[in-house]
Amino acid sequence: MNEFLRRIALQPRLRLELWLSSLLINLLGLASSLYSIHVLNRYLALGVDATLVTLTIGAVMAVGFEVLLRNARLRLAQWLCARADTELGETLFEGAVRGQYALVEQLPHTARREILSGQSTVQQCFGAPNLVTLLDTPFAFVFVVVLGMLSPFLASMALLVMAGVTLVSLLAQRRLREPMEAQSRIAMQMAGYQHNLTAGGEMVRAFSAADVLKEKWRACADEQAEQRAQLNRLQNTMQNASYAGTLILSMVIMGLGAREVLAGNLDIGSLIGCNILASRALAALTRALGLGEQIGRGQRALELARQLCAIPRERGEGVRLGQTRGSLRFEDLAFGYPKQAVPVLEHFDYQLEAGKVLAFTGANGSGKTTLSRLLVGLLEPSRGHLLVDGMDLRQADPQWWRRQVAYLPQEPQFFDGTLRENLCVLAPETTDARVLEVCRELAVGAFVEGGAEGLGLTVRNGGGSIPLGIRRRLALARAVIGGGQLVVLDDPTEGVDAEGCKAIAALLSRLVREGRTLVVMSNEGFILGAADTVIDLNHKPVPRVLRDGPREPAQGGADHG
Repeated sequence: MNEFLRRIALQPRLRLELWLSSLLINLLGLASSLYSIHVLNRYLALGVDATLVTLTIGAVMAVGFEVLLRNARLRLAQWLCARADTELGETLFEGAVRGQYALVEQLPHTARREILSGQSTVQQCFGAPNLVTLLDTPFAFVFVVVLGMLSPFLASMALLVMAGVTLVSLLAQRRLREPMEAQSRIAMQMAGYQHNLTAGGEMVRAFSAADVLKEKWRACADEQAEQRAQLNRLQNTMQNASYAGTLILSMVIMGLGAREVLAGNLDIGSLIGCNILASRALAALTRALGLGEQIGRGQRALELARQLCAIPRERGEGVRLGQTRGSLRFEDLAFGYPKQAVPVLEHFDYQLEAGKVLAFTGANGSGKTTLSRLLVGLLEPSRGHLLVDGMDLRQADPQWWRRQVAYLPQEPQFFDGTLRENLCVLAPETTDARVLEVCRELAVGAFVEGGAEGLGLTVRNGGGSIPLGIRRRLALARAVIGGGQLVVLDDPTEGVDAEGCKAIAALLSRLVREGRTLVVMSNEGFILGAADTVIDLNHKPVPRVLRDGPREPAQGGADHG
């Protein structure tokens, strides 16, 4: 309910117009009741056709105005809801891409997918049709007030029945929360299994994982069916309360109203009018109560969205150097993940001159990727300082800094779009000739030019259909095209064949000749041999310098036969 009120409050002037239009709509809705009363009392008593014509014209005009007002109100509500939906979508997007990286990554992937897909649930559950339904609810009592003018006794009976329907519906809605939360949890589990079936087909078949997955799938499906059955029972309870309430109200009004007629307290026309008024009041109430399940789903989606939106944003501004040389200095640097017993590194001190090559070596999980993310500014040190050209990265404008880094992540990913859009995302003005030149330099020119689409190749699902070795070199091409005086490469030769390693070695030699500063995470012999400095991340908690001296000429691919 609070979300509906927030949406109405977005525009105070429109809020007043919505309430006034709802009042007029419900006042015009009295026309059918008044028409029935006057036709039965005046026309039947006098038999004047002109009276019937006049009453009919008036009632038809009231209905026409009511329809026009309803259409106008719906357009206002749609405008308000569209604005709120846009605001929510932008907030979710900003939370996903501007929230502090370490905190965003703590949310499971399935939870993040549900949060982002929950936007459509919010749009549906808190949309304009439901908003105008709730706007009509308070004015249901307009019908009760008019009913009270005709018969206070019948009005009190109508209120009693409406209270009973409301009580049953609210009790059922309170019990809806548990199965709805269970449904959401199960949906995330099912999403994980669906991913295994769609993206992990090779794993499922090659390792005979089908039986294990089938048991998990069946258990999940059984629990989902049980929760759905409970949800259906509660929904059925609310529907039955509405249906039974409508029948009981009609019997109460007509039965007790008949006695009022016999007692001379009410006439036939007023009795029919009272029945219509009571039905209209209850119908408006039950429509609103029927939204309980939808509102619950929408509220659940909003609560999940707030988890992402509540994550603090990374800095939106900071220091920008006029020129970046690429010198690095690690001062008492430390970093550890939450709940991790041993920190990734502690008390790390080292200074790297601009234009030099620094290689970090270590086993899987030793911290190479973590250190790469620290250099790119995705993570911040737990203690100490990481300085670039004398500037602490904590003070730098994150967006500016990342454009100064040519970065190759360990798991290269691409967004859905063309290959050219991905390769030139940091430098859209780059010509096709230049892009192809870099691709040829990295020995992926044949892959790009050999396809019918060329640079227009459509990339889907993060580029997962592109072989890893080629995908890694394409990601390296993206980094090179984007420029950057500091080059940070995380396992650049992993999954790359001998030809690709030679191409990468030649590229690294060119970057060194150009005076770039290179920081490479690798266990590759030719890279370690060519580095000015090699640091071992296996040595915990303080990394150990294995070599700090002149590098050898870079010769790649020697051990990739």
